[in-house]
Amino acid sequence: MQFPATAKEQDVHINREQAEIAHAKINEKLIDYFKGTLQEQNVQANSAEIPISIYTPVDVNTSKLVIFFHGGGWTVCSRKTHQTIVNMLADATKTVWISVEYRRGPEYQFPIWWNDSYEVTRHIIENKQSYGVDSSAKVGLAGDSGGAALSATISRILNNKIDFQILVYGIYDLLRRAPSYKEFIQPMYFLTPETLDWLTTSSFSDMKDLTDSRASALASSSFEGLPPSLFIVAELDPLRDDSYAYQKVLDQAGVKTKLVLIKGVTHAFISLPGYISKRINKERISSILSTTTVSSEESTCTAPKQLCIDVDDTFNDYNKENILD
Repeated sequence: MQFPATAKEQDVHINREQAEIAHAKINEKLIDYFKGTLQEQNVQANSAEIPISIYTPVDVNTSKLVIFFHGGGWTVCSRKTHQTIVNMLADATKTVWISVEYRRGPEYQFPIWWNDSYEVTRHIIENKQSYGVDSSAKVGLAGDSGGAALSATISRILNNKIDFQILVYGIYDLLRRAPSYKEFIQPMYFLTPETLDWLTTSSFSDMKDLTDSRASALASSSFEGLPPSLFIVAELDPLRDDSYAYQKVLDQAGVKTKLVLIKGVTHAFISLPGYISKRINKERISSILSTTTVSSEESTCTAPKQLCIDVDDTFNDYNKENILD
């Protein structure tokens, strides 16, 4: 892979603004869905103040806590773009979710955003009771896309302190060698090779870092001892096969896994719940996220050990009152 030209910071800011506008518009019907409490605060990490959002649902279960890293290629998205889905997940699971605003490229390139995420995770684990859960509470890591990559690599390094992980259409090999990267190259699949090149340029300064095991989970030499892992995968996604490959190596290492393939959707669907069918929201959020009982399951789907879920033929036309009725 050729390392692309340096991204322009002006273009990055434009794309960030457009991402926030798009997410707000698509998810506007759900803006008042969350009935719990939202707290904003900062965590000291690497001589910087890293903002976090703490979502505490009504009737919270204090025996678990989830730390969430948003996607966006470590460049574009933010806590704001992912606020709707995180508060829905917090409500559906009755669990405290903490969303981390790690610094992004190109202003702060690898390993800065990784170090931010790692240090915030350590802080939260060491101060669990400060976030409204029991001192013995289980801690899970979750994220989508680049956030899933963060979750995967941080879970590996802190594997004796992480109890489960939720990996949503993550990228686990930044050299992009899986067949799906060639299968889904058209703009209709959202992530084109040019977009992936641009995000790589923005978040990395040196091509050799792409094979650093902190950036590419599949570059690790060992996978033993990792926590139970739930993979949520988009069918029409160039990153799809990375999840298949990562689940396979975890299975071989004796890690409990479950892979849920959401059929008929592209990359980034989970951050846009305004586009997801009512049936997916109603029936699947809670059941998909039963992370403390993650187990390998056989199915009739084309990829190994996965549960396939079909999306309704048409996108939803529902209001905020009947999302999870």
